[in-house]
Amino acid sequence: MRCIFIDDEKPAVDLVCSYIAKVPFLELAGSFNDLGKAVTFIMSESVDLIFSDIGNIGI
Repeated sequence: MRCIFIDDEKPAVDLVCSYIAKVPFLELAGSFNDLGKAVTFIMSESVDLIFSDIGNIGI
């Protein structure tokens, strides 16, 4: 299962990505600290699951 992780804090990205690496059925397709880059990635790549800690994004 291809997944990505989005968070604006580098330590959180590192921690969650290390957890994802320990789950055999998860493939980390990318990690992002910028929502715009994550959206661009999602529009061009297949992703099954998104982990995110992006709160108030101004929508």
